[in-house]
Amino acid sequence: MPTLLHADNLVKSYSSPASGEKTPVLRGVSLAIEQGEILAIVGSSGAGKSTLLHLLGALDEPDEGRITLTYHLDLLEGETENYIRHNYGQLSDMGLALMRNSMLGFIFQFHHLLPEFTALENVMMPALIAGISHAKAREKATVLLDRVGLSHRLGNKPDALSGGEQQRVAFARALVNDPVLIFADEPTGNLDAANSAMLLDLIQQFRTESGQTFVIVTHSSEIAAGADRIVRLHEGKLV
Repeated sequence: MPTLLHADNLVKSYSSPASGEKTPVLRGVSLAIEQGEILAIVGSSGAGKSTLLHLLGALDEPDEGRITLTYHLDLLEGETENYIRHNYGQLSDMGLALMRNSMLGFIFQFHHLLPEFTALENVMMPALIAGISHAKAREKATVLLDRVGLSHRLGNKPDALSGGEQQRVAFARALVNDPVLIFADEPTGNLDAANSAMLLDLIQQFRTESGQTFVIVTHSSEIAAGADRIVRLHEGKLV
């Protein structure tokens, strides 16, 4: 499979607000992610896993290094370029925001659902932001919520949903714009074994059926075992 995302020599430090002293978090990480794979990033707490995920997802900027997203397309008649390429460092803030909305999806441990909106409305939100019509956004969100087993929960707000249900809503929201790459940061951290297994099954289904790529930061050995490939971070380096 072609390389979808390539990170080259990523370095990231954070400064202490009190002293201004810099603490290195990533120390020269290089990583290639193949289109259509499920990749698990593992390591102890403080190893830099979430920081790496935030850089790869264009949610933060590295101090040094380069990240390139290259999505390979099926050629249509008359087309000569068979890929879309984004070099993160060459994009404006607006360009990065547009790329995140159209090509990337995010699933977090704490769901981050909007409490005033229903499950359906939460899933519709990224599509509406992308300029999709209300009717089309509603249709796509309804289909996705049905696929994750929540067709009976469309009108429920987050506080009326269990933790597992909230995470499935978050999963559907991450998929609503048909992203090529989905990042998941400890997606099963607050779930029991049954809901964790259900989420892994959904990830594997969507990868198989739609060819989407998943990068998962996890402490769960079960989730990591369900990935195609595992990489380990230790003290800011891949080992």
